[in-house]
Amino acid sequence: MKLITFALPLFFAFSILLGESKLLQPETKKNYNDFNNLSFNEILNFLSTTDKGFTLNELLEGTKNNYNLEAKELAILQAQANKIAATREFLPTLDGNYSFQDTNNTYRKIQNQSASLKANWEIFSGFKTYNKMREKDSLYRSSIADRASMQEQLFLNVIEQYYSYFSNQARFVSLEQKHRQLEVNIKRLERLYRSGLTTIDDIESLRAEILTTEHDIANIVLEIEKNKLVLSLLTNLDVKNLTRTSIKAPNFTLQKRQDIIALEEQANSLRYQVKQVTYLPSITISDTFSWNSLGSVSSKPALDELFGTSGAGSGLGGSNFMKMSYPPSQNVIGISVNMRIFDWLNLAKQKEALRYGSMKLQKELAYKKHEQEKDELLYRKSLEIAQAKIKSAQAALKSASVGFENVAKKYDSQILNFTDYLQSLSRKFDAEATYNKALNDYEIEKARYLYYSGQEIEGNIEK
Repeated sequence: MKLITFALPLFFAFSILLGESKLLQPETKKNYNDFNNLSFNEILNFLSTTDKGFTLNELLEGTKNNYNLEAKELAILQAQANKIAATREFLPTLDGNYSFQDTNNTYRKIQNQSASLKANWEIFSGFKTYNKMREKDSLYRSSIADRASMQEQLFLNVIEQYYSYFSNQARFVSLEQKHRQLEVNIKRLERLYRSGLTTIDDIESLRAEILTTEHDIANIVLEIEKNKLVLSLLTNLDVKNLTRTSIKAPNFTLQKRQDIIALEEQANSLRYQVKQVTYLPSITISDTFSWNSLGSVSSKPALDELFGTSGAGSGLGGSNFMKMSYPPSQNVIGISVNMRIFDWLNLAKQKEALRYGSMKLQKELAYKKHEQEKDELLYRKSLEIAQAKIKSAQAALKSASVGFENVAKKYDSQILNFTDYLQSLSRKFDAEATYNKALNDYEIEKARYLYYSGQEIEGNIEK
């Protein structure tokens, strides 16, 4: 199989990974001259400072423009409008009405205009209006908590992608260094093969390892691109480069999570909805003022023949009778009491159904609270394990680095074979990537603890 080699030097590969398509600046070229001599961590630091990218604080600030959060904000405005509408049901209402009639029948022709104003005030509704207002107020508070819960969840998703990016970047650097070492050694093996000091099997094995490493590099580049695309989706930012920042060590305390607060308010709203179903009466007072304008009234011959009279203004067909039927103005004050006396227990069953729904939410709420207590213990333990992994990975990296130096010397002296050298090389670079991944996983675990313990994530990010 023909050896596939990179057409670009190592630094150009890093530049492509970081989204740079421009030519190297003079000061960058100066750094590139000694790039091959940098250690693993020095390369990571170099990449982090070469081209400034988004910090974690900037990403979280961008997350506040997420479309899902904007939808939650609209839901808050909707709930607020419903709350205000329910509150204003306590106030009296004023209705107006106007009509014009042109009546033309067998006996007479009438033209009439009328208008009315009606003031209506429900002074007692069986506490329906009061409990409806409390229901809408609970739903309003629930929508606020729901928006805050989604924001914290999005913050956690951003942090997971953010530190996964740096873990994948560390893995990429590790594979690139391994690839560089393998390319150096294949040239050495080719010289030994031409001198008859090694076999073709060693060369082909090394070529196969180079191709496998290139395959791994391609996969890790794809993972890094996924991290950046997901971050762009979550933050509404065009994420190209990132600058690493850390999260403060969290306090071990339990606070009520926003999703639990939202569920509590939903349960309260259903409890108030139950109270709106009642057999209590409603009492309403009203005042209606009416005005009529009788334009013209004229009798027809058929009406005169019916009553045996003659003349347009006489008898029941005259305008005097019509004016009595349509008085110019009148005012009516009334009070009404409405009460459901019997409905085959329909209201009782409605109340029972709502009560079961409220009990169901209370059970779900109890489970959520119990779940949060267990989550807090779980992620507190995860933090301890993540710290232990860092110490273990650090010790493994030190051991692998020392071991590789010894193996490399023995391999150069042809005391050890190629297989031993390749295994030691792989252990060294795997240990470097594992150590950096342990550091990033620790940051993720801190964010998870903050989220599941109900603490605010954004306030615990280092500036």
